Amino acid sequence: MTKYSIVLLEDDEKIIKSFQFAFEDMGLGNSHELVVFRKSKEYSEYMDEWENRKTVRAIIMDLSNNKQETDAKSYKAAEFIHNEFTTNRIPIFVHSGNLEYFDDLADKGTVYRMEKSDESANNICAQLHLMVESNFLNIFCYGGELETKIMEEIHSAFVEQFKGSEIDDIIKSIKATNPENLVERTREVFQRLALRAVFENLKATKISTAKTFEEVKVHAIEHYYRRTSAYSYWTGDIFESKATSELVVVLTPRCNIGHGNLEEVLLGKINLIEKRHLESFLSKKNDGGENKGRKALRTSITDDVTNGFIGERFRFLTKTPQFKGGFVDYKTIFSMKPENFIKNYTYKISLIDELTNDVVRKLSSYILRGGISETEFDEAHYYFTEETN
Repeated sequence: MTKYSIVLLEDDEKIIKSFQFAFEDMGLGNSHELVVFRKSKEYSEYMDEWENRKTVRAIIMDLSNNKQETDAKSYKAAEFIHNEFTTNRIPIFVHSGNLEYFDDLADKGTVYRMEKSDESANNICAQLHLMVESNFLNIFCYGGELETKIMEEIHSAFVEQFKGSEIDDIIKSIKATNPENLVERTREVFQRLALRAVFENLKATKISTAKTFEEVKVHAIEHYYRRTSAYSYWTGDIFESKATSELVVVLTPRCNIGHGNLEEVLLGKINLIEKRHLESFLSKKNDGGENKGRKALRTSITDDVTNGFIGERFRFLTKTPQFKGGFVDYKTIFSMKPENFIKNYTYKISLIDELTNDVVRKLSSYILRGGISETEFDEAHYYFTEETN
């Protein structure tokens, strides 16, 4: 069994011993080796070797590892941190008494900043223990489970996605219509085909060992993602007002944004989750055999219009570590000039496509409500009672 490594760059012997003790005390040594370096050069030489680098699952790094760096407030470790953040896919723990001099990457969730203290070694090892226990450290890393799974699915996409002369036909269609960009267009089309196949297969219904279908249940956090494309805003993006902290969701159709065919951005306000909602979601009473709080949350997430919080006017967005959640309020739809929107709002997060589609669908339903004139129901009821007489 491969023993993975967690690298510690630290020149203080007392702190090194604290890590070694916590590492073994929490059982991390059963599956991981704590590799200690006291000098930057030693660390660099180790990480330059691919056989070493591919086993590293996390890095713990003191900013200052000699007196000259401390005096100059210039740290070689900062270069190492940036390099690993840019090229690797592992958690980085910046463990230092000089964090005030290093505010880079402060908003990155894979870079942990920990001020040195009597308990800091224990706290870092506790975080690592959770990551080891859940196998998180083996998901994103070099040669990890995600990389392996993606390569398996890409291979499957290559050998199963195409039949007969389909590959030739696709390339010929590109060459015939866009010969000057044949290479670039061919690359992007086939890349999208492969990645779409990977994603669709990952979320597809599974067959259990009992040969029955098992629906894949997504984690609540999977309803959101942080978009990194070039657009300043996109359908399903959630923004926050710089002036009021009010949240809004972009509802302008994708085609209009993509073609720049809009005069104003269509927006919907998001009402925050209130105390009354929380009390309902956390209720421990039973409702027909189902916990009442669980039912209230379930019917909110699935947009059950019989839920008193939802109805025809609201679309619930659940709370996650990335996003505090809320209710899209279709009664508050408004629009704003793109330049003013970009100036006055800050991007927070995006809804995944299927949730975006559902939010937009419900907007359409709300707008297209027709209704009929109020009816005298007692008179209408008469015609039914007449048949029983």
